Amino acid sequence: MSAEPDAGQWVAPVISLAGARASRSAHTGDTGRAGASDSAPSADDADAFPEQARADAERISMRVLGRRGVSRLELIDALIERDIARELAEAEADRLERVGLIDDTELSRVLVDRLVSRKKLGRGALKAELQRRRLDPEAVDTALTEHAEEVDTDELIAELVADRARRLGALDRATAERRLLSYLQRKGHGGPAAHRAVRAALDGAPAGRRTPQFE
Repeated sequence: MSAEPDAGQWVAPVISLAGARASRSAHTGDTGRAGASDSAPSADDADAFPEQARADAERISMRVLGRRGVSRLELIDALIERDIARELAEAEADRLERVGLIDDTELSRVLVDRLVSRKKLGRGALKAELQRRRLDPEAVDTALTEHAEEVDTDELIAELVADRARRLGALDRATAERRLLSYLQRKGHGGPAAHRAVRAALDGAPAGRRTPQFE
């Protein structure tokens, strides 16, 4: 994988029309649909809303999507924050899903690919980041499963540790090991693979050359 810009710095939508889905199943716990009254217009019936309100929702959506790819719930939140009614925000999200401009599954894939390539995050950290982006849980699991061979590999962990170990300076073995394991944990890596990589790095790294530099 080639290095990409950080996932938080995109300047254009990342979802292609090829990822369009004609329909979306309801997700348990989807806060984007919470609180709608029985008398409110259906989120699937955009024509139930005034033309100007629909135009405002579309204008705001295009502005949000022009900055970076967003999840369905992120878009709904952005619309509600700009005084768009919840039901209309949901209808606008449905419209954008139908044309492929919102696709939680594809966005999850893109984020996993970039975060592994750029930051070498492990499964735990990847899942936390995708959850922070309010992506659909099924989409997150799909993306992580598809990238399973690239996540938490011994080679990726060893690369992280080797780079960090060179900055440890003259720390004693126990302190260096503790700090490296802590660093890997923050990156979402742990277990036997992390311990193996730390031991290998410290066994082969010359000590006493640099002052420790930590984030």
